[in-house]
Formats: sequence, structure tokens, C-alpha cells
Amino acid sequence: MQKQISFKRSEELFQRARKVMGGGVNSIARGLHAGWKPFPLFIERGEGAYLYDVDGNRYIDYCLALGPDLLGHANPRIVAFVSKEIKKGTIYCAPYELEIKVAEKLVHYVPSFDKVNFANAGTDAVQMALRLARAYTGKDKVIKFEGQYHGWLDNIGVSQHPPLELADDYSHPKLVPNSKLGMSPAAYENIIVLPWNDIEVLGKTIAEQKNEIAAVLTEPITCNTGVILPKKGYLETMRELTQENNIALIFDEVITGFRVALGGAQTKLNVTPDLTTMAKAIGGGFAISAYGGRKEIMELIDEGKVLHAGTLNANRTVVAAAYASLEILEENNGQVYEHLYKLGNMLMDGLREIIKEHNIPTIVQGIGPVCHVFFTDRDEITNYREALSVDKEAFAIMWRKLLEREIYLHPGPFEDMFISIAHTADDIQFTLERFDEVLREMKKEGAFQKIK
Repeated sequence: MQKQISFKRSEELFQRARKVMGGGVNSIARGLHAGWKPFPLFIERGEGAYLYDVDGNRYIDYCLALGPDLLGHANPRIVAFVSKEIKKGTIYCAPYELEIKVAEKLVHYVPSFDKVNFANAGTDAVQMALRLARAYTGKDKVIKFEGQYHGWLDNIGVSQHPPLELADDYSHPKLVPNSKLGMSPAAYENIIVLPWNDIEVLGKTIAEQKNEIAAVLTEPITCNTGVILPKKGYLETMRELTQENNIALIFDEVITGFRVALGGAQTKLNVTPDLTTMAKAIGGGFAISAYGGRKEIMELIDEGKVLHAGTLNANRTVVAAAYASLEILEENNGQVYEHLYKLGNMLMDGLREIIKEHNIPTIVQGIGPVCHVFFTDRDEITNYREALSVDKEAFAIMWRKLLEREIYLHPGPFEDMFISIAHTADDIQFTLERFDEVLREMKKEGAFQKIK
């Protein structure tokens, strides 16, 4: 018999929160509009691979704060080092040696980093990369892709998950602001939106507007619409096209940076951009981001031609967390990634076996410690518009049933499953058993009849 668990305290706290906070949460990803229905769970604490909610329920966590907790919740080594460092003060409006040490590690491991600077969130880092690209090329337009997310600010917060009827034509999608209200079209008038993984459309657009395009901004692996890998040769050709036309190639590695490899997806895929943004995993659960790139671009900051500012940038608390995190990741020549990929592949292979056994129209896409389950009869999802065809209702049913079985995923149909170093083979096995129960139950209930 399925164990019955209570969410009463979470419900009470959410009603209390809605009285004093917009939406009752501090990011849309945590609230009703992201799928947390009828209310989000309120967490008491995180420990390793587990979350404990205010009703006393424990979950194996595959959300990991949408990726940052690569080293597990409250990693003891990070907590100990941060606790020691903050006794020296947290912010000075002055530089200090530890930030140099972290920068040196990043420059050593990330191929595109000749120089690197710190900010507070992925959104901040993207803004600086765009400013540098425009300053270096002397042009204004930026290409970004449907299904990818580069922060919530008005000048780039468009066409993440636009309705198809608003996005319109495949080859020349219309810009659709991520916020239904409040965004001025003037803020994003220099953005060109294109379908991802289509090199012909990209090449044609660059040929037509190369004298106006400052940058191509892309996730090297699309992780904001499930996990969508680049087609063979796609990024390599993108690199060639941008180099030939004085266009800066920017990799947004806010999710993939140090998650898929020591140095990011660019080391895994062997494509080096001009500029890169990173966040999430480098902070070990603390709020820090980084952007960097080629020396001649970054020196525009040295020369005082490009403004880089921020009172809280590189405060000692988050820099200490980044230092401790990177020390763990680089130990034994990065052998921690062997563990991450072993568990990630165990999860993905296990899911595929269960799906095959039940003959369910579903695919699993991923790379090592990040993956996604798409309810679809397609063999592969290669872009956002293909992802639109998946059965989101089936995903929501699966999420709820797994939550009731103490498996914590994000309910969004395009959000990913993440693995941390704190997960164990026993956690994966328990998870696969619960998935088997859920998919068997869903099939019996006819939950997959709408899939196309």
C-alpha cells in the first residue's frame, strides 16, 4: 500500500506567505505558475542528497535548487571553509587574495577564460558578456535561441517558452517577452530569435545581418527545455561562422559550467567560445557567478571602456564557497566526475529499461549528471518546437506521484533532473523502483494515450 504523507504545514505557510510576498515566493520557478500546485513545499533543511520539508517528509532531491547543489546540500567542507572565512568580514569595497585564487582556478580550467570577473547571478554575468561583445565588435544585435534562458532582465528575457501561436514562423520567430506585462519592446529591439540546432537558418541570418550582429548567445547544451544536445557539427560551424564575421560567440554555461565537466561543456564538446558565463555549480550552493573570455575583450574593462560594477560582487562569503567547491571538484584530477557520470548513466539507463519494459512512448535525454524525461513518441528532441509536442500533463502526473513516493523533482515539464556527488547507488536504485511503480500505475490509468 502506498504510504500517505501530509503537506499540511506547507499549505499553511504558503497561505501566510501570499499575504506578504508577491506570488508567495521569491522566484517564479518556486510558485504556482511553475507547476507547484496546489502549493509549493516549504523546506526545513537540506542535507547531502536529501531535502526535509516542514511536515517531516524526506525526499531524494533531483532538483538540487535547479542545479547549484552539485556537491550536495550543506556540504561539510564548504560549510567549514565559509564559516572560517566569514570571520574575517564579508565585504570591504576592496580586493583580497582569495578572489585571485578562485580566478586562477577558473582561468586554468575553462578554455575560453584568459581573464575572468565575478558577479552575483547568472543574469548579471550574461549582461556583462553582452556589454563586452557589443563593445568589442562595435555592433548591437544579438542572436539568441528559442527554448533557452539567459536571465530575467528585459533586454534578453524573451522567447524562452513562447506559445507557438505567438512565436509564429519557424525560420523567423517573433520575439515573445517572458513577462506578459511590463516589458518595453524597446528593451529587446536588438534581439534576433532563431530555432536552435538549425545551422542553415543561423548561417542565412548571419549572412544577411553580419554587419549588425555583435554576438551569438547560446547554451552549448540546451538545459532550459529539458536536456537537448547539439547536433553533430552544429557548434563547430557556429564557431566558424562567428569567427569569420566579427561576431562574438558567447556560451551561457550557467547550468553546464563545472556540472558536465571540469571546465564546462566547452571542454566536453571541444568548442571554445569568445566569452562564457557561469554560475550555479561553481558556488556549491552560494550565490556567485562569473564571466570571462579572450584577453583582448576582457581588457576593455582594464582600459575603463566597459563598466563593471557591483557592491556585492566577489564578497568573501561566496568566493570562499567557490574556492572550497573547486578544490573538491579538482581533487585527483577531477575523479569526482567519474562518480557523477556513473550515477547519472545508472539513472538514465535504468529509466530507459523501465520505459522499454512498459512500452511507453517516452525518451530520456541527458549527459552525465543532468537528464530529462520527455513523454513523446519522437526518437529525439532537437529543439524547442519539437519539445512543445511532449505530453506536459503526463509529466505533471508523474511528478505528483513521485513526490508522494519521496522523490523530489521540479514539476516544470522542461526542468531537469540533477545528480550530486552526495547521491548514492542505493538512492538511484530506490528512485528507479519508484519510477517503475509510477509508470506502471500511469499506464494502467491510461495516462499515455494522448502522447504524440
